[in-house]
Amino acid sequence: MGGGCPAVPAPRCQPLLSEGDERAMYDPAHVVDYYTWVFPARRDVYSAWTRQGWRPVREELTGEVVSAGLTGKGPSVSGYMISPESTAHTLAIDFDTANGKEQARRLAAHMWDAGLPAYLEDSRRGAHLWSVLDGVLPAKTIRNGAMALLRGAGIEHDPKIELRPGSDHIEPDGLGHCIRLPLMPHPKTGQRGWMTDPEGTSIGSTLAQVLLTMEWASSGTLREWAATWRPKVSSIPPRYRIPRDFPPDESKASDILRDLWGVENAAPGRSVRCPAHDDEMPSLSILRDDRRAICKAGHCILNNSDRGRGTYELRQLAPRHGDG
Repeated sequence: MGGGCPAVPAPRCQPLLSEGDERAMYDPAHVVDYYTWVFPARRDVYSAWTRQGWRPVREELTGEVVSAGLTGKGPSVSGYMISPESTAHTLAIDFDTANGKEQARRLAAHMWDAGLPAYLEDSRRGAHLWSVLDGVLPAKTIRNGAMALLRGAGIEHDPKIELRPGSDHIEPDGLGHCIRLPLMPHPKTGQRGWMTDPEGTSIGSTLAQVLLTMEWASSGTLREWAATWRPKVSSIPPRYRIPRDFPPDESKASDILRDLWGVENAAPGRSVRCPAHDDEMPSLSILRDDRRAICKAGHCILNNSDRGRGTYELRQLAPRHGDG
């Protein structure tokens, strides 16, 4: 494996596989345990598929859980891609657009040209891109680097292109966003993709071969890309400009969205179609404390550099007048 185990703090990563490690090639338990260290940002929780959809499981992500998911003997598994410290060591991108596979290939090729190995896996509607770093970085740095690379590859922002980590920060007791882990069967179709390079060539017919073939991406190089990221500044009319210090507002975000934005199904903990732009898929998340809403679309006024808008801001930005 290129460079061996990612240089992340113990006990986050363990050097279970290396070039020429024949035992690992034939010991499935050895391989799946290593897998749990390579991709997700944390092992103390994972998400499992149920009849009600993906649900968090606050138990250790073990090799046994992974093995059951990969073989179909247990539910498919998604991993959480941001740590409680708001750091990560893996960049994953879910391309859910109509031309997602082509976009993923284009970005992967661009990343390889930049010295950042990236691998592709087909998904039901598009593709997942995976790039494992050789060190831990702040989630914000990884996301800024990804957005700079997307722009460098000529790929326009689209809310159906979902970055993981999915946010710059989470609360210490938060989970953030998850993504179905590599080679896991799709929970609805049972189909699975295989990891390929940007040209579509498989990098292994077994999980061990995939893990041995993958090369780590330089965290230093990604940090350099992150430093170049400058979001496009949209022209916001004067009435949309919010003072830096917000006065106290005890309102609920869902109430404001329903009353002043016309979002009839607004509710805490729910994702809804964003009323601030042409939104085909639900991209506006209302936080469970009902004090803030965040749109995934970077160009949206309710994204606010992934910080979203609190209740005071939601009221001031609303297309309808609110006196509260």
